[in-house]
Amino acid sequence: MHETRPAKITSPITTLNGGHLRTAPVALIVGAIGIGLAIMLSLSADEGGLKRFMFTYLTSFCFVLSISVGCLFFVTIMHLTRAGWSVTIRRVAELYAMCALGLGILFIPILATVISGSDMIYSWNQGGWTMHDLTDAEKIEFETVANRPPLEQMKYQFLNQNFFTVRVIAYFLVWGGMAWFFLSNSLKQDKTGDKSLTSRMQAFSAPLMILFAVTVVFSSFDMEMSLSALWFSTMFPVYFFAGAFLSALCTILLTGLWLQKTGRVTDEITIDHYHDLGKLMQGFVIFWGYIAFSQFLLIWYANIPEETFWYNLRINQPGWMTLSILLLVGHLFIPFFLLMGRGLRRNRKLLAFSAVFILAMHWVDHYWLIMPQMNPEANLYTLTGMGIVIDLACMVGVIAVYIAMFCMIAGNRPLVPLKDPRLGEALNHEVH
Repeated sequence: MHETRPAKITSPITTLNGGHLRTAPVALIVGAIGIGLAIMLSLSADEGGLKRFMFTYLTSFCFVLSISVGCLFFVTIMHLTRAGWSVTIRRVAELYAMCALGLGILFIPILATVISGSDMIYSWNQGGWTMHDLTDAEKIEFETVANRPPLEQMKYQFLNQNFFTVRVIAYFLVWGGMAWFFLSNSLKQDKTGDKSLTSRMQAFSAPLMILFAVTVVFSSFDMEMSLSALWFSTMFPVYFFAGAFLSALCTILLTGLWLQKTGRVTDEITIDHYHDLGKLMQGFVIFWGYIAFSQFLLIWYANIPEETFWYNLRINQPGWMTLSILLLVGHLFIPFFLLMGRGLRRNRKLLAFSAVFILAMHWVDHYWLIMPQMNPEANLYTLTGMGIVIDLACMVGVIAVYIAMFCMIAGNRPLVPLKDPRLGEALNHEVH
C-alpha cells in the first residue's frame, strides 16, 4: 500500500497556461491548409470531383465526432456509477465532449448538400425513391424482393430533407447541452466546492444517459448507415458506440500523457489510472470485435438480399476484402495482444503506441463504412493514388481543427476537478 495522499492538487500547473493561445491558431492554420488541399485535389481529380472530397470529409468528421460522443458517454457513466477513481481524468473527457457543439458547425457542409436537394452524399435525397435512384448493384439485389415498395415507403417517411435536418440539429443540441451541463457544474464546483453539484450531476446522469442512447442510435442511422439507403441493421448503432467509446478512451489516455509530458497535471494522473484505461481499452476492443462479428454472422446466416448486398460490396469488390481483413487484424487481434498483460498496460510508451494504433484503425473503420458507398460499382484501387493524398490531407485538416476546438474550450480552465468530493479517492487510486 502506498501512503495515503490528502485530497489536494499538488501539480504546479493545472491549466494549458496560455498554451491554447499558441496551439489553437497553428492548429486552425494546419486545418485550413489540409482541408483546402483536399478540396483542390478533389476538384482536379479525374474520378469523383467534389463528391470525392465530401465522402472523405464525412469519414474524418465521423471519426472526430465519435471521440466526442465517446467522451460524453465516459463523463455520464462516471457520474451514473459514482466512480471516484476517474475524477482526475474526467475533466479531459468533459472538454472533448464539449467539442460536440463545435462539430455541429463542421457538419454544415454535409447538411447543406441535403438541404439543397443534392444526392452527392445521401442517395435518398431526391424527393422520393424509385429504381432510378438506386445504384446498379442495389437494383440487381432488390429486383426480386417482394416487399421492396412498402420498405421504400416506410423509409421515405424517415429519410427526407426536413426530418433529417431537424434530427441532426437535435443531436448536436442534445450532445452540446449534456456536455455543457456537466462541464459548467464541474467548473462551478472548482470555485465553490459545493458538494451538492456532484449530487445534481449524479441525479441527472440517468435520464441523460437515456437521451444519449437515443441520439447515438439515430445519429448512427442518419450519418453513416443511410448512405446505403435501403440497408438496415439493428446492431449498427452498437457497433458505432463500441468504436466511439474505444476511441474516446485512447484520446483521454494520450491527452493525459501529453499533459504530464508538458509539465501539467503531473501528480494527479498515475500509472494506475493508465492501467485502468488500458483495461477498458482492451475490453472494448473485444466488444467491438464481438459486435462486428455478430452483425456479420446474423446477416450471412439469414442470407436475405436486402441485408447481404452491403457486405457483398465490402467482400467481393477488389480491394475492399483486403481492407476488411486489415480491420479484423488491426482493430481486433493486434490491440488485443498489445493490451493483454498487466505489465504491458503499465508501460506508458506501449500504451501510447497502442492508443495511436487503435485510433488509426478506428479511422480506417469509418473509411470502410463510408467510402464504398461513394461508388458501389468501383473497387478500392480506384480510390488510391491521388485519392490517398486527398484522404490524408482531409484527415489531418479535420483533426487539426478538432485539436483547435479542444484548446479553445480548455482555455485557462483547470484540466482536473479541483474540489470534487471524490478527489481523494482518485488521488489514492491503486490497482490491485
